Amino acid sequence: MTDARDLTTALGGRWHRGYGAAPCPVCQPERRKGQNALTLADGRNGRLVLDCKKSACAFLDILAAAGLRSGDYTPPDAAILAQREAEAKAAAQRKAAQAKRLWQEAQPITGTIAETYLRGRGISCDLPPTLRFHGACWHGATARHNPALVAAVQGAGLPAVHRTYLRPDGSGKADLDPAKAMLGATAGGVVRLAEGPARLVVAEGIESGLSLLCGLLDGPATVWAGLSTSGLRGLRLPPQPGRLTVACDGDGPGREAAHALAERAHGLGWQVGILDPGTGADFNDILTGKAVVA
Repeated sequence: MTDARDLTTALGGRWHRGYGAAPCPVCQPERRKGQNALTLADGRNGRLVLDCKKSACAFLDILAAAGLRSGDYTPPDAAILAQREAEAKAAAQRKAAQAKRLWQEAQPITGTIAETYLRGRGISCDLPPTLRFHGACWHGATARHNPALVAAVQGAGLPAVHRTYLRPDGSGKADLDPAKAMLGATAGGVVRLAEGPARLVVAEGIESGLSLLCGLLDGPATVWAGLSTSGLRGLRLPPQPGRLTVACDGDGPGREAAHALAERAHGLGWQVGILDPGTGADFNDILTGKAVVA
């Protein structure tokens, strides 16, 4: 190993602008898809930074599980860091331009198969202008175009979108892997689904957030979707504290992310509550009656 980027690759993770995300070798040794509890970076003090967001695993334990010792780390020199930073900025700008172009090409959702898809999931509320439809959205893993529900991600700094690939008739998600994907830098951003008084409600997924707007809340609210567990953990809250409800998914990662956001918000002065749909369910399951009551 030479630096954080090399270790990220060795652990089967992904390097982002200035940091890596990978499965923690201590608490996620199976390296399943979506496991990325470990954040890695080259610290400004010349030391390796490791942060396990799932179990707060100890630094030396992480190194040992990765088959390394602290002396194996060599920080990159300034020239390499500067080159990586320039490359990362250029890549971010390219993706932002692609996301902006995709959003401009997309059409309003009304009357499209994207609306058909959402109505088929029992969602009856008004659909926000942050959701659009694209009839030929690029799917990188299969190198082909496919219809998609496109959502604008706001608050992340640069233009970004979230795509849900659909079957041609809108009867469900497309049989693609992945069926959902981001384009652009989404860290800290959300999809804004409704504006309302009194409180902010944050759900993990778009469909869960829309489901809450179909009579599952006890009054009007501003509703956002964080798009993923990492998105839920890291979303940027409004500067003025108020009332926050975190609507989690009913699984371990979803609950952990919701509690992480709740704890952070509470520390910032927010009044916080958590809505839980029950084990194995999300709020679309509640809306459609598919949730299993134990």
